[in-house]
Amino acid sequence: MIDTVKLLVSNYEVTRESSLQVQPATYRVSTGEEEPVSEFSLFQDTGGRLYKGSKAYLNNDKFNLTIQPFTKARNGVCCFVSFSIPKVYSGENNFYSVGKEGSREAIQLVEQGLSEVGFKTNLEKADISRVDTFKNIQTEEMFSSYYSLFSLLKARRAIQRGYGTTFLLHNTQQEFCVYDKLAELQSRGLDTSRFPAQSMRFEHRLLNKAKTERVYGFTKVKQLFSGGYEKMKACQVEEWRKSMFSYEVEDIVLLGSKQLEQELRIYQERYSRNYFDRYLRAYGAYRLAAEAGIEVVSMALKNLESDRMKVWRAEKLLKDYKREIELMREDPGSNKTMAVLYMELKEKVCMN
Repeated sequence: MIDTVKLLVSNYEVTRESSLQVQPATYRVSTGEEEPVSEFSLFQDTGGRLYKGSKAYLNNDKFNLTIQPFTKARNGVCCFVSFSIPKVYSGENNFYSVGKEGSREAIQLVEQGLSEVGFKTNLEKADISRVDTFKNIQTEEMFSSYYSLFSLLKARRAIQRGYGTTFLLHNTQQEFCVYDKLAELQSRGLDTSRFPAQSMRFEHRLLNKAKTERVYGFTKVKQLFSGGYEKMKACQVEEWRKSMFSYEVEDIVLLGSKQLEQELRIYQERYSRNYFDRYLRAYGAYRLAAEAGIEVVSMALKNLESDRMKVWRAEKLLKDYKREIELMREDPGSNKTMAVLYMELKEKVCMN
């Protein structure tokens, strides 16, 4: 259920042998002279040496550690450790949830890894500054089949963005992200043959400590293992229900009619008086090409028509109309209605 966490660490020690890297202050070049503009006292190691710069950091395949200036902090800096719990636990990827005990073990592994590079702390005393929860579902259709549906499901006060295999609703406090998980893994060069086909991932990301407190009622890591994990799991479902799955079937039918109205309006603007006839021809050709396939239609026509030019023109017409519809609606690619697609996702995300 939990993927990435970003922990705010308040109590820590940096040893003299630490592997942390300090980034020097940046400089502004003016009138031929360099003037330092961002040098801060970052940390003092156990030997008493003070390190200054714009930030200190250490990144490896398990975690990212950053010490950076923050004016509202008591000592003027904040220390963050971020990592993917499933990836740390498995050592490979973040596909599967590892449960409460697996999460505890992953956090202990990160704490041990920090100690090995000269950063001593107790992560169970840290605060959760960001947390991403997720659920993988196996869909009946390809990701593209649901894409038009996602654009209808707008969360309150959220900005909507789409990236082909990813759909994102976000504001400054949180993000709801839906994406093709196998496509994401393949983009990183990972083998996906052992994972379920058509795996869709739903991620809810709380982007700061205050939002985490409001939604889950706690921020301390140690609270995660004393009832917090169960609270988080219950809230995960409720947040998806409120944000994207609050509609009934009748609502989706209405939203679908609004989308159809928008498409018809586009055709009305393009083709004036004959817009509906043009839309019927385009949509009919689109469905025929999508369901039967252009090659199948072409083969059938060749058996009926001796005029090969007529067959070629028919193929071109199908391709042109299919492209016309796809460019307008980003091709849903499914024979199912939006209501059927919506209820499938709602049941798998919120009811299982």
